Amino acid sequence: MAMDKVEVGRPQRLTFGDLRREPGGQVLSMTVTVELESLTARREVVASYVSGFADLAGFFTDLGENWRGWIGTRTYESIEHDLLLEAVHTGSHVELHFTLQNLEASSSWSLRGKLTLDAGEELMRGSDDLRELLSHPPVDAS
Repeated sequence: MAMDKVEVGRPQRLTFGDLRREPGGQVLSMTVTVELESLTARREVVASYVSGFADLAGFFTDLGENWRGWIGTRTYESIEHDLLLEAVHTGSHVELHFTLQNLEASSSWSLRGKLTLDAGEELMRGSDDLRELLSHPPVDAS
């Protein structure tokens, strides 16, 4: 059975889900939800017209493949600048800083936070799950 969402982090977490696809299976958008203690925010994030969410999947794949560490900050930014992820390796953990925002003038808001992820299994699982979520169109149940 295909997964319908991916959660990264606990108890605070980012959730990627509610994918909207074109008839051919290409992902057009997904809902990104942030849960931090008593605060929850969600935003529909649009895929790149050229590459879909391949850059987001690649960002997490890169983190997973380099789980032993890297120097500096690895970043991902969605095409409409409403999701920004910045990953820093601290030795045994990865600090995943995020910004989720609505930039529409009439109702703009921005939420920034940080998740601390285990650099091994937790990071690899998130990377693998997100790649699977974004790369496989749902199986037709008919």
